[in-house]
Amino acid sequence: MVACYSFKVTWILAFMVVVGSTAPFQGDGPLTADDGRELEAALARILLNAATPGRGVERRVVITQRAVNGFLRFQGADQLPPGLTEPELQMEAGGRLTVRATVDLDAVREQQSPGRFNPLNFLSGRLPVTGVGVVRSARRALTIEIESARVGSLPVPATLVAELVQIYTRSEQYPDGIDVGEPIPLPSGIDAVHVEPQRTVIVQ
Repeated sequence: MVACYSFKVTWILAFMVVVGSTAPFQGDGPLTADDGRELEAALARILLNAATPGRGVERRVVITQRAVNGFLRFQGADQLPPGLTEPELQMEAGGRLTVRATVDLDAVREQQSPGRFNPLNFLSGRLPVTGVGVVRSARRALTIEIESARVGSLPVPATLVAELVQIYTRSEQYPDGIDVGEPIPLPSGIDAVHVEPQRTVIVQ
């Protein structure tokens, strides 16, 4: 239950921008499975807080950059969407997220609507994709401003980034994926999400 919930929340945070990369973000040694378990523990606290309202007392849970990347590397590795590998994100000041992974562009095309014209039609194979965006939250919803994105060395428009996000966030809860052009409701029990350097603070 906790692992499933943590995975969904992770994707809401991570794919609000896009995916891709080859250059590592991590410092302080290689990631381990213990880093991923740190995320699971943080999500367990979020679940507990949601189930036990604080009666007007604000509660904060910190999710570190290492914990998210550790979870994606280990506990969540076998749950990644088809065609997506090596996802990694960097949390920065001012709500900025840089998200990277390797994307199988042929698999992406199979999930697009026929006849769509975009730069992906001229690319194939597995390439690094990098997206940068600014995340803000208010009124129990997230808003995302996509600043830039690249597929390999090729800059791509924000509309293509939004389509990639929708493809990779399709689920039973979001059958059409998450539309980053619209406010994204936060999971029940979460009031705000603040992205800071190397960590994200969940406010409940």
